[in-house]
Amino acid sequence: MINGKCPHCGSSDIYVSDKPFYEAFMVKTEAGTDLFSVQCYLCLDCRAMELHAAERSPSLFGKNKALKDEVPKSANWKKVA
Repeated sequence: MINGKCPHCGSSDIYVSDKPFYEAFMVKTEAGTDLFSVQCYLCLDCRAMELHAAERSPSLFGKNKALKDEVPKSANWKKVA
């Protein structure tokens, strides 16, 4: 949906959240709990929704750290087997 087309129904009637939201998306580490921003895309035709997480946020994870680095070390996210 990030490209403006719904992968489920092919519609281009896609909307994205005006502001990223944070509170439901946490990465719990030994150092504490960090939040990562998420953009939400919604298809008005089939009601499909996609969430896209921000990969890098120095204010959240620290300088030179990324979501990809921190999630595998977190206490509340597990890799799908």
